[in-house]
Formats: sequence, structure tokens, C-alpha cells
Amino acid sequence: MRPEKPVVTISAAYGAGGGFVGPRVAERLGVTFWDRAIPASVAADLAERPEEVLAVENELGRGLSHWISFFSASGAVWTGIPPLDVESHHDEAAYKAHIAAVLRRAAQRGAVILGRGAAIVLANHPWALHVRLDGPLEARIAQVMDLGGLDEHTARRAQHHTDTARHRYVQRLYHADVADHRLYHLWIDATAVPLATCVDIIVEAVRGKDAVRRLGTGDDALL
Repeated sequence: MRPEKPVVTISAAYGAGGGFVGPRVAERLGVTFWDRAIPASVAADLAERPEEVLAVENELGRGLSHWISFFSASGAVWTGIPPLDVESHHDEAAYKAHIAAVLRRAAQRGAVILGRGAAIVLANHPWALHVRLDGPLEARIAQVMDLGGLDEHTARRAQHHTDTARHRYVQRLYHADVADHRLYHLWIDATAVPLATCVDIIVEAVRGKDAVRRLGTGDDALL
């Protein structure tokens, strides 16, 4: 049975245009857009509060619940995920289960999900397309300076804080490398391919997956 709405997960390195591409893919596909769990502004805040970042790497239990409480205090509005009752859920398994349940419900309705480790959470989703937007570091710095109007010092500082925070998020919660190519169906150098073209490629890939699915299940269908 095919879903009525497509599911796309997008993982993007800082400066690779995830914030530009994600919403536009969602609009083109007619589904809800779910933004990152760790926006650049929050990554910078975490960097200024090292005890919160260290909590991710310390023993789970009070450490993780303390980190989760930071996110809850920041507000579930920007995370787009209902808050977890951190007073009664003090372990990694409970937090991961909470996030997984929310993302799976979103996938049932169709969604484009940016970040959140969604390619891992929805790895076995039969219809999801998992995408990684990346590019050489210097090219990403140049792109964010050009498109975001940042000076070089600010761009490099933001890149370090943001990529580090997102890497730690996936590593700590899912014991995986966010840049592992095996997590994704489609990997695009978003510094070499125009961002608008990245949108086109992803939309066409989703439509192509749907077309292939409708070819049938005959033994020679894909040979």
C-alpha cells in the first residue's frame, strides 16, 4: 500500500543550504516541513553553556535529562516536538522513543524533516527518501558568507559550533556519524549544485521512487 504523502529526510552540514532547500521541497510536495532540532542559534547557545554539551557526553541518567531540560526550557515550539516529561524520563531510551514516536507519526502524514537524526529514526520506512546536503568546508563557509551576509570570522565560528552540536546529537543519541554516506539514498554537494536545483533533484527523486514503485512487482520489472 502506498502512502498518499511522501516522506523526505534531509541532513545538511552548516552552509549547505538545508534551511533553504527543506521548506521548498515540502512546499513542492505538499507536505509539512519539520525544522531542525538544533538551529544554528541554539548550537551557539550550547557552545556558550559547555555544561549542557558535556551533559550529552557524560553518563546518561541525570546528564541526559539535564540536557533535555535545556531543550524543553527553550520551548517545544522551535523543536516542533511535544516536550518530554524529564522528571519521569531520565534515560536515553525514553528520550529516543519519544522522538521516534513523534517522527513516525509525522511520516504517516507525509513530511520533509530536516535534521533530528531522522534518516536513522526512519531508516526502515518503506517510502522515505533520505538526503544529505554537504560540500567542502571552505565552499560551505563561502556560501554562507555570500547568502547569509556573514563575515568570515562569524561564519567559521557558527560552522564549528553548529556542525559540532549536530554531530554530537546524532552520535550521542544514535551512536552514528551524521556524515556516514550509508545513511542516505542521495548525497548532493550543495556548494557545487545551485540550491534551487537541489530542490528540483530531490523532488524528482521522490517522484521517481513513486513511479518505480508503481511499475509493479514482476521479476523483470527492474532488470
